[in-house]
Amino acid sequence: MIAVSDSRFSARVGRQSKVALAVAFACASAAHAQTQSATENVEPIDVVVVSGSRISTAGFDAPTPTTVLGEVEMRQAGRTDIAATLTDLPQFRATDSAASTNTVTSSGQTPADLRGLGSSRTLVLVNNRRYVSANDLQTVPYSLVKRIDVVTGGASAAYGSDAVAGVVNIILDDEKEGVEVGVQRGRSTHGDAEKTLVEASFGTKLFDDRAHLLLGADYLKDDGIIPAIRRPRIGASNFFPDANGNLYPTMNLREARRSEGGLINTGVLAGNTFDPDGTLRPFQYGVRSPFSPSLMIGGEGYHIDQYRSVVAPIERKNALGRFSVNVTDTFKAWAEVSYNNVNDKRVFFPDLAITQLEMSYDNPYLNLTPAQRALVNGAGETTFTMGRAVTDVALASYDYDRETVQATVGFDGEFADGKWRYNGYYGQGKQEQDMRLTNLALAENFMNAIDAVVGPNNTPVCRIALTDPTTACRPLNLFGSGRADQAAIDYATADWRAFDENWLQTAGFILSGEPFELWDKPVSLATGVEYRKEEYRSTYDANSLAGNFATINGDNIPKVSNDVTEGFVEVALPLLVDKPLVKSLDFNGAARLSDYKNSGQIWSWKLGGTWHMVEDVKLRATRSRDIRAPNLIELYSTPGTYYTTVQDKSQATPPTAQVTLFTGGNPQLDPEIADTLTVGAVFTPSFVPGLEVSLDYYHIKIEDVISTLTAQEIVNSCYDEGNQSACSQITRDGTGGISQINATYINIAEYTNKGYDLEASYKMPIGPGQLTVRGLLNYVDSLVVDNGISAIEGAGYLGWQTGYLVPKWRGSLSFAYESEFVGGDVRARYLDGGGYAPEEVVALAGNHIGSRAYIDLGLRTYIPVGDSKVTVFGSVQNVFDKQPAVAALNSPYFDIIGRYFTLGVRANF
Repeated sequence: MIAVSDSRFSARVGRQSKVALAVAFACASAAHAQTQSATENVEPIDVVVVSGSRISTAGFDAPTPTTVLGEVEMRQAGRTDIAATLTDLPQFRATDSAASTNTVTSSGQTPADLRGLGSSRTLVLVNNRRYVSANDLQTVPYSLVKRIDVVTGGASAAYGSDAVAGVVNIILDDEKEGVEVGVQRGRSTHGDAEKTLVEASFGTKLFDDRAHLLLGADYLKDDGIIPAIRRPRIGASNFFPDANGNLYPTMNLREARRSEGGLINTGVLAGNTFDPDGTLRPFQYGVRSPFSPSLMIGGEGYHIDQYRSVVAPIERKNALGRFSVNVTDTFKAWAEVSYNNVNDKRVFFPDLAITQLEMSYDNPYLNLTPAQRALVNGAGETTFTMGRAVTDVALASYDYDRETVQATVGFDGEFADGKWRYNGYYGQGKQEQDMRLTNLALAENFMNAIDAVVGPNNTPVCRIALTDPTTACRPLNLFGSGRADQAAIDYATADWRAFDENWLQTAGFILSGEPFELWDKPVSLATGVEYRKEEYRSTYDANSLAGNFATINGDNIPKVSNDVTEGFVEVALPLLVDKPLVKSLDFNGAARLSDYKNSGQIWSWKLGGTWHMVEDVKLRATRSRDIRAPNLIELYSTPGTYYTTVQDKSQATPPTAQVTLFTGGNPQLDPEIADTLTVGAVFTPSFVPGLEVSLDYYHIKIEDVISTLTAQEIVNSCYDEGNQSACSQITRDGTGGISQINATYINIAEYTNKGYDLEASYKMPIGPGQLTVRGLLNYVDSLVVDNGISAIEGAGYLGWQTGYLVPKWRGSLSFAYESEFVGGDVRARYLDGGGYAPEEVVALAGNHIGSRAYIDLGLRTYIPVGDSKVTVFGSVQNVFDKQPAVAALNSPYFDIIGRYFTLGVRANF
């Protein structure tokens, strides 16, 4: 997968925005409940409200399933970032990772994607607040993370837009005391993928314990895997046809119509390639197929994976500082500043537009033997087509620098003897992304440079120099790799650059408390208002704006914005207590009214309850209406104009029409609306102390999904399916024929996702320590994407061909032992087998992937040094070096690194 500039728009740059104040009323909810799952590894609390949260209910009292990841999970297998930790949860799809975005301009970003519904439908928070970063998990200092709460269900009423699939709430260790420093280094048994993490954090109380200071920073250097052919099952692999044209996953593929020196594909000299000295010789072909003339198995051909990465490298720097002070016994003020920088520079691709070139036999750089020249003259040929991979002239490197700064101030307080609490905050953030692609071919200059002739002084010149002696053109020699003059390269290439800026303002005030009791249990209430404004701007270089590049250009997007003001209310209400078959029955609910500048007002709500039947069994259920507002790119991306042909399905015999196609943002987009149902049970058998099990069913249906269609898909959707949204995109001329089609973002698709989550844990003391067994399992019954033309089932597939493919089964089982002096863990990760992709997406004969089980080991020892502790740790990931499926490049599921060792040391004092 190669991405041009427009591919950056797949990453969320903005999410929503404002307008007037809204206050919502409902009769129930602990909707913002940070419920601990059946396997929580932190101490339970009864009722707590932290800055930015609403009502938080401990244990299994809230109806929404929530999985909590603590220090044990975050430190397993030498993890170095939050994204890697979340990927191990079976509900997550690693849609954007170093392996799945290895050659796209969003590389280095890792937003969360719950249930394969897209990262734009999973909301990421830090301490219950939004940060400017397009949900990028790389922007959070890993060393300061205390735990991660994952709400696996719709939560827009509690958290706001984007919480359609769920919420990832990263909780920092705000009250940390002492100093912690650590360093770790990892390397694969293939001798690559070296990774170094250095982290430090410091927390202390000040001014007679009335203030607290927190500082933290980390540095990550990940070398990735370059080139991709270091993993032959992934690099230079794809689907290749057999003798009957059936496609099978195949390794060791090469291009059959291009070489790095130049391959002649037409005329009497076809099948000859140029050596580095410019002489011709026969090209060594591999196994070829008439069904795929551009590829072959083996041979000496070129492949892009000889240069690009299969796992993208990254260099990351994070820092955070927080200061809080108790102004009085009931009022605290705080301020927080964070900084993140991610950068990388690596080979990207030889310019993709330079493939088959029309060359002249009178080119003075062409060095033919007398016999070869006689063959050409005898055939009367004057030109030939040459396939060339310009790795010596236009081998593009991707150089990006992404910098994020966020500053937030706030306060927390209480009154009425602690029965009521309040908190407020205001934050501003900015992210700048500077992207460069070096050595891209300038379309006109490149073609001028390769059209060389003999000049007046019997030296090679550009043909245009014969009529324009003042031209800057310099002749470019492509006959044999490495023979081009640097002046000619400088004339024929230039650097592409795009500079993106994102801004976010957030503010909120929340009041929560327990105004009275029912059945001797408190009734909890939370209400508040929130505001946020997002802005985006994109600027391109002069050559891009003029459309000079052969492969990739761009148009400036002036500063655009969207903002939203929201009001919400939440309630947790005990209905019955200590009745027959009712140990407790609680009702929960929330409602939120969001007023967007662009979309207007929209409601989201949530109703749920928990029924604690007996001591050992608890049932829970939730029904919610959730929303996702269109982001700034979907609303305002710059239009593009193209020309294409379509069949006019409005007529019995569809004629072919030449039409103008417009693409880009659509300010008329409506928010996506999702209906979510979760029903589950929690089992804590008293006859097996330490065992906790939860099973939940979920059903998510998203309507008015924001998507784009091709010109023909829009016509088909209008006249085959009667989709009025698609019909509104079609314009006809005075004769009744189709003249224009708007392929902008529209509300057209529908997603349906349903399945089951199983979670279990068992804790028991063994000797001086404790053994914890934890299992997580996800079964996806169905994930259907209906774009108004066809409905495609994505469950049971593990490929990369489209973004909504998920396996039927995923799970993990871990055994962890901890004592005062030693700890260790063994973990198994299971990935169900299935197909690469549905037949509707791509027809494959070898459409099967076997299941895989990965085994990880970890060991650590704790060495007391005075009042301090030193931890020496090591881990082995993918112990048996399980290999990925062939041709699974960019799949979000397979371990393509292989067996991986990590060693490190951490000191606390």
